[in-house]
Amino acid sequence: MVDYFKNKNILITGGLGFIGSSLAYKLNEYDANITIIDNLNPLYGGNMFNVDRILNNINLIVNDIRNTEILVPLIESSDIIFHLAAQVSYIDSLSIPFEDLDLNAKATLNILECCRKYNCKAKILFTSSRMIYGKTDRELVTENSPTNPLSLYGIHKLASEKCIIKILVFLVLS
Repeated sequence: MVDYFKNKNILITGGLGFIGSSLAYKLNEYDANITIIDNLNPLYGGNMFNVDRILNNINLIVNDIRNTEILVPLIESSDIIFHLAAQVSYIDSLSIPFEDLDLNAKATLNILECCRKYNCKAKILFTSSRMIYGKTDRELVTENSPTNPLSLYGIHKLASEKCIIKILVFLVLS
């Protein structure tokens, strides 16, 4: 598996957060070519400190994934996209519903559309949320469990999942 990432062009959206930066450190050990894009919005956990030790080994872009002009060349050159950027609070999604929609659904669709147009061979790994399942009476929740999100955050994450599935099916069948 280690050799798989060697010299691969990796794009990590939201890469200055905890998970994205941890992933960047591991991929750096595997000799991947890492690009991180993060808007450094203080609400979402991104911090330059998180990549201090590998800053010279990565390409860091402080910008917003909703900015297609910046995003297109990044996607064109990517082998793998780890899409981690998000508005991360289900509670805040109620007070900033349009921001949540933009970051958790529209931005994902933007990435997918850029991939469809400019690099349909890129592999996309998307982080969703347990919030897509809502309240459940089951002890074990799987990908096949029924979804019933109770927050806008969960609804928007589920919308992203549905978009990913539909676009992938479209690409496979076309």
